[in-house]
Amino acid sequence: MNRTGSQNGTTAARKKSVAKADRKPAARRRVRVAEGIYRDRHGLAATVKVNGGQREVRFPPGTPLKTIRARRDELRASLRTLPAGGKHSLNHDAGRYLDQVKTTLISFGDRRRELLAWLPRFGHLRTLALPAHLPALNAHLHEWRETLAASTCNHRRHALTNLVRVLYGRRASFDLLDLVRFAPPPPKPRWVDRGHIAAVLAEVPAGSVTRVRLDLMHWTGMRPSQMGRLRAEDFRLDEPIPYVAVPRGKGGRIAAVPLVPEGVDAAHAFLDAEAFGPWPRSSVNRALAAAARRAGRPAFTTYQIRHSFAAGLQRAGTDVADIQDLYGHTKPETSMIYAPPGLAKHRAALERLRRNDATGDAVLDWPPPFAGAAGQVRSSA
Repeated sequence: MNRTGSQNGTTAARKKSVAKADRKPAARRRVRVAEGIYRDRHGLAATVKVNGGQREVRFPPGTPLKTIRARRDELRASLRTLPAGGKHSLNHDAGRYLDQVKTTLISFGDRRRELLAWLPRFGHLRTLALPAHLPALNAHLHEWRETLAASTCNHRRHALTNLVRVLYGRRASFDLLDLVRFAPPPPKPRWVDRGHIAAVLAEVPAGSVTRVRLDLMHWTGMRPSQMGRLRAEDFRLDEPIPYVAVPRGKGGRIAAVPLVPEGVDAAHAFLDAEAFGPWPRSSVNRALAAAARRAGRPAFTTYQIRHSFAAGLQRAGTDVADIQDLYGHTKPETSMIYAPPGLAKHRAALERLRRNDATGDAVLDWPPPFAGAAGQVRSSA
């Protein structure tokens, strides 16, 4: 009896504690949904703890966990990058941003110039207050557009929005989406004769890093940014068909570019000179201009070497699909900019058609299977 009585007393005490817990105010009940994410009667909440401080962001009921996690990651990133104190002005944040991206950007020098162009007029403003000055920012972009190319203005716009995204999260950069973006003019091919390029390259000091880089570009058509990411293992010179594995900047895929004997020599010189790593186009273009003066020829830029590679392939009768693959373009229309069909290629196609008509080499079945005896198309009904 005593044992039964004690058991009943224990059961009653448990029921009483459960009932007491049920009577706890609903505002204090919080259920853990995922790491750092909780649910209560008001909706969902995401908490972040960084450097001893804690922040919380509220969300309405039914918000997807993917959205909450993304916002939580952005909040954590902003708390980690915000220094203690300070006004977080654009002048201050520009230095922090450049320190973070200097090891990841191939064209770091260009990004630095694009970002510093904003500082004389807007550097004193708080970075997160820039959306309140959108009219002034857009007016400044229009002033630049009067003297600069549309691509240069767009690069400066991207530098500013990327700073906000990296330091304060993607959501903060959404407030700058209304910055004006200029439509670039239709691109024009800027190719020059490959013999002219070879004559100018011959005036660049032999064995120099600049010379071996330009020679390799001359025979592969690579972008400077792609050459800056090359590694020794990307060169497969002992294969039956020697090639270099070119890292594609768009899409991240690797493409094989075969090498002719001159290209193999250029690849060996590139490896011997250890010409790896990013290289600034501005200094290379100055070296090309000096070499052109010594050769007594018009100057050209590094990108004109790349354009001339595609134009030379097209003039040699290469199919546009092959040029597109060698260049790494996602659309054939982009390749057509650098290698548009010419009258000579069209005339050669018509000559082949004329020869086929005269010799009867290409005989087509006529009428086609879907046509009637008189050549009329049969009704599909």
